[in-house]
Amino acid sequence: MRRQFWNEEKTSSSKRTLDLLAEKIGFVLIGGWAVFLYTGAQMSEDIDLAIGYDSLSFFKKYGLNDYGGINIKYTIIDGAVVDLFIEGYADKDLPFPVSDIIKECSVEGNIKVVNKEMLMLLKLWGYFRADEAKSRKDVVDVITLLFYSKPDMKSIKEYVKRYKIEKRRSSDVLLEYLDKGETMWDYITDTKNEYSKLKNKAKEEIKRLFYS
Repeated sequence: MRRQFWNEEKTSSSKRTLDLLAEKIGFVLIGGWAVFLYTGAQMSEDIDLAIGYDSLSFFKKYGLNDYGGINIKYTIIDGAVVDLFIEGYADKDLPFPVSDIIKECSVEGNIKVVNKEMLMLLKLWGYFRADEAKSRKDVVDVITLLFYSKPDMKSIKEYVKRYKIEKRRSSDVLLEYLDKGETMWDYITDTKNEYSKLKNKAKEEIKRLFYS
């Protein structure tokens, strides 16, 4: 088993909370747990949910908190931080509206998950986040998603065009993450050589699609 980024006790507790929420409320999963459901690789610590405004009332009993400067709320359930990306509220802090995230999803197990291509762009959007540990986890998640779930890069390019996402929020970041991942290969592949081969192949495709 590859090295896990987060503490196992915390990730196991977070997964139990996620499974409990899936039984009680409608949402579309984004973030690290969504990557895990597509890849089975790195477990997550926080839970990130895209929800309709009507679903917000379910979380009020746990207490709703604000992040400074962004329109994303969060609550804490059984010790797990649950970030709430609310339709019509969090839109300006994301590359596309929450309503589109809710539409563009599939079911993995018993949980609705945003499609792989949107998930990739959501993860790349976090490039400017201040938390260094979470930024490093984003790198691992993005590359894991790229290598093992094989998202359709042409569809990602179409999303970039449709939503007018700048290269510094999409393809530029993806190339940078692939280079950064070289120092964290043991979270992603079995050997450094394997990582280098997959990285070079991915970079060739990205450069051909986005920069030719």
